[in-house]
Amino acid sequence: MSAASLFIGVVSHTGTRFPEAQGPEGLAALLSAQLTDRGVLNSVVVDVTNRWDAAVDPISDEDVQGALSAQTKLEDEWSKYLRGNRPRGVKSTALSILRRGKRWWRRFAPPPTVMVERLLNIELAHTALLEAGVASGAQWILILEDDAFSGDVSDLADGLIDMMNSASVDVQFVNLSESFNIAELGIEPLLVPTPAEWKGSKDRNISSATRPVTNTVCAIAYRADFAQRLLGVYAGMPIRPVVPIDWKLNAALMHMHSSGELGEGSCWWVVPGPIDQLSMRDNR
Repeated sequence: MSAASLFIGVVSHTGTRFPEAQGPEGLAALLSAQLTDRGVLNSVVVDVTNRWDAAVDPISDEDVQGALSAQTKLEDEWSKYLRGNRPRGVKSTALSILRRGKRWWRRFAPPPTVMVERLLNIELAHTALLEAGVASGAQWILILEDDAFSGDVSDLADGLIDMMNSASVDVQFVNLSESFNIAELGIEPLLVPTPAEWKGSKDRNISSATRPVTNTVCAIAYRADFAQRLLGVYAGMPIRPVVPIDWKLNAALMHMHSSGELGEGSCWWVVPGPIDQLSMRDNR
């Protein structure tokens, strides 16, 4: 079998706090160079396009309220999905109450409409890059947001190459970011060890999820045929109410799991993730 190829897509915009992501010092460019040095076929596309035309289809105050309600509902559904057959605990109940309290308050102090417009542009950039990745013919597609960072790109390259080449066909996507740790996400009961080893220089474990789960969409590697199926699910979902792409992916995964399309072992996690999300850290 020939070595797996990789398409790297970067979601960014002209006003980003992380403009280096678009150039030669960005993670995508640095990773691409490491892959090329190792003989791995790869390509990079940086997307800075704002596709939503607010002049033609403006975002209204009702869109903002609809977005807030939709995310609150999705977060409750996700919490139930993560629990599975386990009873609802005190922490889960308290978080749901807090979400609904925050939702009530934001009826009177909503964010500006530009927030929803930005969410739409991020979503459209993600899907455009997935489409470009599928069209490229690469076996794997890595989508990075522009705040993705690796302190050891060589470690990332070595681990990623081995994983792309050795992962079983059941593995459809791999979470590579350390945006939240697994304790914060409450997914420890869903992760089980795999015989796979991280071949980079850092000490990391590769876990398999008993049902597909995500961190954020800051850094996810998708198998290309799965990306194509995911795009089909996205196409069947309404554009409004608007939710962050992180939550839209979660909604798609819940749908694909309930239909039997994604099951145990379809999702891998690298722990700790080799990619950090700078916007989640206090130093930026």
